Amino acid sequence: MKKALITTVIIFMTAAGYSQHISINAFGGYTFRDKIDFGNAYAYINAGGMWGASVEGVNAQGSGLELLYQYQSTNVPAYKYPSGDALNTKTGAVISYLLLNFEQYLMNNPKIEPYGGIGLGAAFYKGDFEGTSSATKFAWDLKAGVKFKASDKVGIKIGAQLLGSAQATGTAWYYGYPYTTYATILQFGFTGGLVFDFGGH
Repeated sequence: MKKALITTVIIFMTAAGYSQHISINAFGGYTFRDKIDFGNAYAYINAGGMWGASVEGVNAQGSGLELLYQYQSTNVPAYKYPSGDALNTKTGAVISYLLLNFEQYLMNNPKIEPYGGIGLGAAFYKGDFEGTSSATKFAWDLKAGVKFKASDKVGIKIGAQLLGSAQATGTAWYYGYPYTTYATILQFGFTGGLVFDFGGH
């Protein structure tokens, strides 16, 4: 996984060198609750706020790469089927993502730029749970939104995103209770923040 992350950074830096302008983004947002089903148990990733930052390299045609980091502090209570008995007494957790996004902006209006993107990377889970308390998993995201440019250097970016990762169970990150199935984690949310542009289109 470390080699994959290093490769991701190298790819971004190489591509950014050929971009016409670089943007630095600082954002916050809200992620909705997700239920994770394990067959004989289930858990919730509770809703809550998150924050993040990214660096983008975009060319004159609006195509670009974004290296994104996102952080969320939340709670992940887990329960057993069918009784509903709680499986973990400590539910605090941190979920963070490091993703390389491939983006496309529509450049028809110099002040309003809709965009969409898809990315791959890693999800990092750390929890106050019994058993194994941290893990790193393959992750992906889909995103769309609009960038509003107040000037050539400063703008506001708002959007929606869907984050996903595959969690192999066992002595998993969320609590130390053995299972033999796989679970997919999906997190949907909204983001908004400031954009600082360097260079021109």
